[in-house]
Parts: sequence; structure tokens; C-alpha cells
Amino acid sequence: MLHLSPTDVGHYFEKLGIPSKFGATEVRELETQPLRHREGFMTFPTPRDNEALTVLGLREQLGVDPEHAPSIFDHSWYLEEGFGKVSCAPGWHQLAMDVWPDSIARPVYHAEDLKREALYLPTATEVLLMLFLNFARNGERLLLRKHTWTRDRTETTEAPRFVSIGAFGKKGVFVSSHEVGYKSRGLGICPAADPFS
Repeated sequence: MLHLSPTDVGHYFEKLGIPSKFGATEVRELETQPLRHREGFMTFPTPRDNEALTVLGLREQLGVDPEHAPSIFDHSWYLEEGFGKVSCAPGWHQLAMDVWPDSIARPVYHAEDLKREALYLPTATEVLLMLFLNFARNGERLLLRKHTWTRDRTETTEAPRFVSIGAFGKKGVFVSSHEVGYKSRGLGICPAADPFS
């Protein structure tokens, strides 16, 4: 279980060069909300000042140069995709810090099983933020050899594909996409949870 406060996130954003900031009133509101913490999950807030908190915004701020970690691997396939321009919703987020073992090598529609435990697929931006915040905190690369499915889909491909995030190695974080039935030994789900229930 890892809990990052608004102050923590603000500090790590500054360290990473991400311009989003929390307002003083917003910090007070976030700090008084009762949260449920889960083992193996990271809980972190994002501010209303979230224009830079998109896949493309994080790519622009952190870059694609593997010599300057953390970075995003320089794939260009998603530069015109709609999901890359959607800002992360303000408020609290809670994501598993590793893929669930029973989700590995199962297609994305396996995510339906998460609903029984009140869990769901995260967005690509939420996963990137989790990875980068943790890296700023301690230099650890989560999802080093794994990817997680996200709920984001492509729009420019002939058939919609689901976006996956991971393989956060020396070349940066990979943003990939796969067809619905795709399976891989390194691909699973880092589920998201409602931090209030």
C-alpha cells in the first residue's frame, strides 16, 4: 500500500517538470476526504489544473530520450489518437502497482471479471502517472517487464484496439495497442479501484 498526499504529488510533479499544481483550497478538500487503502495499490491525487496530464502532455514534458529518465518510448503511432489528448480526471486515483497474476496472458475482455470485486480498467494516463510518480519517489521502475491493459481504445485503426502501458525499462515506458483477443505472457491488468469504497 502506498499513499501519496497532494503535497507529495506536487513535489514529484515539480521534480519531473510537470506544470500541474494543486490550489490551497483543493489540497484541504482532498486531505479531508476519507479513503480506503488497499494492499498492493498506490493512491494518489491529481489537480484540477490537469491540462498537462494527458498521454501527449506527459510525453511532451518528460520527453522520449532514454538518456533522461523517466521518459516515454518514441513510438509515433498514437500521436493523432484521441485517448492521448484526454486529461486525467481531478481527484483521487487508486491503482494496483503490479498486474494481477490471474489476469496475465488473458485478453482484455477478462476485465469483466474485475467488476465482481468493484475494480475496473485504468486509463492510460493514470498508469503513466502511477509509474512516473513512483519513479520520482524512489527511482523504482514498476511494470519493468509487464504491460497492463487500459480502458482506452484507438480510433484511427481499422478495428478498435485497446491501449496497454508498461515495459518501463531503460528505453522508457511503452505505449502499445492490441486487438481485443490478444494474449501475452507479459500482459495483464493493473486494476483501478474506487478509493472511497
